[in-house]
Amino acid sequence: MSKNFVITGGGSIGKRHIRNLISLNIDKENIYVLEPRVDRVSEIKSLGISNCLNNIDQFDDIPVKAAIICSPTSYHIDQAIYFAKKKADLMIEKPLSRDLKNIEELKDIVIKNNLITFIAYIFRFSPSIKFLKNILEKKIIGDIFFVRGEFSEYLPDWHPYEKYNSFYMAQKQLGGGSILDQSHIMDLVHHLFGNFKSVMAFNNKISGLEIEADDIAEMIVELDNGILASIHTDIFGRKHSKSLEIKGSKGNIHWDFYKNTVSIYDAEKKTVKIEDDFDKDFNKVYIEELKYFINCSENNNQAHPNLDVGIDTMKLILASEVSQNTGKKIII
Repeated sequence: MSKNFVITGGGSIGKRHIRNLISLNIDKENIYVLEPRVDRVSEIKSLGISNCLNNIDQFDDIPVKAAIICSPTSYHIDQAIYFAKKKADLMIEKPLSRDLKNIEELKDIVIKNNLITFIAYIFRFSPSIKFLKNILEKKIIGDIFFVRGEFSEYLPDWHPYEKYNSFYMAQKQLGGGSILDQSHIMDLVHHLFGNFKSVMAFNNKISGLEIEADDIAEMIVELDNGILASIHTDIFGRKHSKSLEIKGSKGNIHWDFYKNTVSIYDAEKKTVKIEDDFDKDFNKVYIEELKYFINCSENNNQAHPNLDVGIDTMKLILASEVSQNTGKKIII
């Protein structure tokens, strides 16, 4: 059985996965990278990886155990199809794709070859989110009525080592833009509160950023269980924010990623308890995510979130774009 891992894309997340694979004692000779950019090939080789290929067809005769798809979003499905045909398990960086073109072909190959699929929504592995999910399951604040989620980060701060409008986030055709890349918050709502039912959304570009993609999404989402979710993303907010505010019958909860806290308000006692004993090294979360995927692949265990979950989030994104264009609430 092949021991080879392929990483498609040698950008920041691709290099992180390379470093973490090495830290997990994956032999450098078993790590292959698909990367056409010469500057990035040089960076990858500096990590001790010699197997850098610039064309996907060069993998035709190379056996592959698993493929980690972290190229620009618009390439995800086609690259996943290629490696699925080689019977490689798939870890696909979020979001699943720019659209759902060819998704049925990918699903068919995955089923035929009995493959593991995993969508890399990293925040599910965060200690603070695990804690939050646990207290929600215990119904500490009673019945949940409403959740407000926000991801807001100033795009030029993301990659300060390069021009912000030179990488894929600035181009909608490559899968850039706020609603796609910041879909972490949509996945968290899905993960913590349930399935999407309908959406009314605004999704456009309103800032002065020099990009050819949306920079904001504002969604009102109904869930199947009756919970109402307000989801906000933007890539022009100067003070970065990643948060969830949850309102229930017995109190409120506030999760703040940057403060690394979960605050619980008890309505009966009128007290606030702040939990902040969470590891601050977020790369450990990436390592845990990667270990989870490798374990699922080696033991043929169903991973979660899988391809179907990634499709659910894409359906919300695409429905939000339709809502923007029609001004109507869209059933998902």
